[in-house]
Amino acid sequence: MAVPATACRSVTLNEPRSLIGLTPADRPSHTQVALRENGAVLSWGEFWSRVGAVALALAAQPGRRIALDTPDAADFLIGFLGVLHAGKQVVIPANFQHASMAQCADTCDGVLDTAAIHHLPGVDGWTPGAPLSPDAAIELTTSGSSGAPKPIAKRLIQLDAEVLAHQAQWGALLGTDPVFATVPHFHIYGLLFRLLGPLSAGRPFDTAVAATPHALLNRLRAHGRGTVISSPAHLSRLGDLLDPVELAPYTAAIFSSGAPLAADTAATLGAALGQAPIEVYGSTETGGIAWRRQWPQAESPWQPLPGVDIAVDAACALQVRSPFADEDTPMATGDLAEMLAGGRFHLRGRADRIIKLEGKRVSLPAMEKQLNAHPWIAACAVIVLPGPREQLGAIAVLTPDGRHQLDALGRRATIDALRAHLLAHFERVTLPRRWRFPAELPYNERGKLPLDALQRLFDEAVPS
Repeated sequence: MAVPATACRSVTLNEPRSLIGLTPADRPSHTQVALRENGAVLSWGEFWSRVGAVALALAAQPGRRIALDTPDAADFLIGFLGVLHAGKQVVIPANFQHASMAQCADTCDGVLDTAAIHHLPGVDGWTPGAPLSPDAAIELTTSGSSGAPKPIAKRLIQLDAEVLAHQAQWGALLGTDPVFATVPHFHIYGLLFRLLGPLSAGRPFDTAVAATPHALLNRLRAHGRGTVISSPAHLSRLGDLLDPVELAPYTAAIFSSGAPLAADTAATLGAALGQAPIEVYGSTETGGIAWRRQWPQAESPWQPLPGVDIAVDAACALQVRSPFADEDTPMATGDLAEMLAGGRFHLRGRADRIIKLEGKRVSLPAMEKQLNAHPWIAACAVIVLPGPREQLGAIAVLTPDGRHQLDALGRRATIDALRAHLLAHFERVTLPRRWRFPAELPYNERGKLPLDALQRLFDEAVPS
């Protein structure tokens, strides 16, 4: 049973613990693990009693692949460790929607859900009989931002190495402050920064996902101060809904991942908080690669994380060798980069977003940059549309002035004006032929723009 928050406390941060050999004896039983929305706290002792219950129950069952259906972050972490201590493979779905879980049911030997975890009585005094295997298997799913989501196999030692690298890089900054989030826990960024990192370092994490800036502020205020795990999709809208200065007394640090943060967003938050968000660049396949802060220096270069080696090939495509992935084999990231002194680098867009159209080379990121510079455009994406003839589609969220112009001029004249703006930089045959003007871009819960969601905007017969 969860105990009231007043009955628990955090202990002074010790050296981070490897996830492989973590045991109940590593911390006092009353140490905070998770902060519930109702004010209750999951303690270290209760956490391990529930991990033990899951491990014992699953160890007695046949089958190897166990999917987690646990929207609650604390239940997820209990299930994650319980499955591993049962000697099984953890399968983490793309999300917890019905279609994703149905697919998991077809490809897994079992599904561990919240009800099952809560049904099992805790096993007081349980302790692992042996450390986890470094090769314990975890399957994650990519975001689908550059194609269809796909499963990615990870070993526990890879996740463990990254957690320890994060602590080496930022542990002194973060201290024992609790961790709050606007992103879910079932992708690699949320898994590492919301759950596994705090578990290793002895920081409590909030089980709530703060869906709005005010919800985030309220959670921070309730606990005094904390670290925020967020994304560009959330941070770019924060200033429209809340004065960022209100967050300053309660924020130890903000992390952002999923895409590069716009320089003006970084500058606004940096000026308000006295520190810019820490941006983390990486992928499900590679794990974390590098980090940067864009304030007070705008568009500052990326710096590799501890233990990560990077290089570029003859085509300037970035390659990574890392203990967070298959260390012996350089991995292609699909991103273009410009190398600087000291191993730092600038990202120069996706290699697969430099395309040939009508025999002309076109940079989709460069086209998006020019569209975003237009006063009518608040945000945009340019994609290649499927079909017998390759053509571009532009998805543009309009500013209030842009929406006024659309209403006043009409759709055709608005598109012509935007195409004329692009014509100063791109040849006419390469300009987007189809346009959509939604109220917002279809970011998913990970803060990513899935390609299929963008393509679906063009399925409608009537333009949006």
